[in-house]
Amino acid sequence: MKTVGIISEYNPFHNGHRYHIQAAKEACGADYTVCIMSGSFVQRGEPSILDKWTRSQIAVMNGADLIIELPVVYACQPAEIFASGAVKILNSLGIVDCICFGSELGDTDTLQQLARLLQNEPAAFKQLLRKQLEQGVSYPKAVSDALADYTGNDIHSVDDDILKNPNNVLGIEYIKALMALESNIAPVAVKRIVSGHNDTDIAGSISSATAIRNEIKSSGISDKVCISIPENSVSIINKNLELNRHPVFMNDFSDILLYKLRTIGKSDLVKYPNIKEGIENRLKKYANTSSNSEELIEAVKTKRYTRTYIQRLLCHVLLDINNSDIALFKRWDCPSYIRILAFNDNGKMLIKNIMNLCPYPIISKVADFRCNDKRMSKMFEYDLQATDIYNLAYRESVFRKASEDYLRSPYYHRE
Repeated sequence: MKTVGIISEYNPFHNGHRYHIQAAKEACGADYTVCIMSGSFVQRGEPSILDKWTRSQIAVMNGADLIIELPVVYACQPAEIFASGAVKILNSLGIVDCICFGSELGDTDTLQQLARLLQNEPAAFKQLLRKQLEQGVSYPKAVSDALADYTGNDIHSVDDDILKNPNNVLGIEYIKALMALESNIAPVAVKRIVSGHNDTDIAGSISSATAIRNEIKSSGISDKVCISIPENSVSIINKNLELNRHPVFMNDFSDILLYKLRTIGKSDLVKYPNIKEGIENRLKKYANTSSNSEELIEAVKTKRYTRTYIQRLLCHVLLDINNSDIALFKRWDCPSYIRILAFNDNGKMLIKNIMNLCPYPIISKVADFRCNDKRMSKMFEYDLQATDIYNLAYRESVFRKASEDYLRSPYYHRE
């Protein structure tokens, strides 16, 4: 009996995700699915539009067997750290045979070839990459252009655009992480269908999460949204919207962020990850002239400093995630934990197997978690803090209280 691992955000869960779960099982010949899912904040540096319990519930209602939370110190990070944290957890479970991911390319062999090159980085390639970066281009474009120069005609047909597509980048990072761990887990790419990752308009029954979030922001659960998400999730999301609990967006944290940026010193900003090249000056300058997070992001971003890069910086400030902790957590020997968010009957069986094979603690009830490892405890504190801060975005006071992680149990979907 084979198990496939999927690294996800489900922000929100839509028909493309349901298709991917089924395609992953078919591509890997798998019987079970384990999903590592971002919690309150996601890889693009944004809050999740729905809370982690709602998203994980919808996922297990639509094909996933077990949902495990990706700690926020990995979730809200560039592709390399995001991928390494998620792969490390999947590898630790002892039950995963394959990792299956969607990509714009959908060619596992080519992605593996590129991953090996980027993992080893020959001197000639490093020189080409350095030359590109010195010209002030973004890192993905610099790597793409350096690859084009280095590989010549070997993979030139794909390398020009491969790193401009975020799911290709993530796929390469998953493979690199598997290589670094010397894991027996096999990577399997499946081609994304119909909608691109960053498409902003809903075009049919399978649309990007970006397009769905935009539509929910402007029109709620409209007919367009309803055709793009599983039917059984519509009432769940509608209930949250009616309660004025969701959706949550970056602008909902405007007051907190602007307060922190206006009161913190420039020298203190450098403690946060990826603060570089004077970006702290732009953050301080425009925090004084902006009235909300969206205005701030638009003012600070440039060709060099992308929206996603700025959003991650703001998440680090919001959650007070500092550079020294990230440097510690990204080490391969730093332990993690298995935080269960949702499961079905198959997932219940998988949990039993994981308990026998995984070296990390399994957390189902937060109040029962005890840990003597300071690194793991600090990592978990960030998760609890992320939920407490996320809840401040709710408009109704009844939902804004802290310690929700202590009050919630994993969702069990009985079929």
